[in-house]
Amino acid sequence: MTRRAFAIVCGALLLSHVAVATATAAQDDPITGTWTGALVPDSGKRFDVTLQLKFDGKSAVSGTVAGLPGPADVKTGTFNFKTGALKLGLGQVGDPKVLFTLDGTVVKGTAQGRAIDSSGEGTFKITRQG
Repeated sequence: MTRRAFAIVCGALLLSHVAVATATAAQDDPITGTWTGALVPDSGKRFDVTLQLKFDGKSAVSGTVAGLPGPADVKTGTFNFKTGALKLGLGQVGDPKVLFTLDGTVVKGTAQGRAIDSSGEGTFKITRQG
């Protein structure tokens, strides 16, 4: 085998290993990605939202939110692999205050539970896209 052929085979093996590792990591990460759905606080006003979430692989969740009054992001976020518990504190970009707390459970790409804000406790349901 020539050096060039050997280098090509090694490169192909390396790329296939990276592709398999990336696919496995995506399957093992039930949070990272785009989520869409609705927050319905106790006030009854419905917010259709899109969240871009990122899971650190341990317990922390970060991200951005579209659909609330003004640009928003995840101020605090946790996910528990064993229980599926997801808790997100959402607030306006540039302001550390949490305006909504989402406290729920992720099952097969859908998260749902309590949406808590200053008006009281309502519900939320979001679904992971793709």
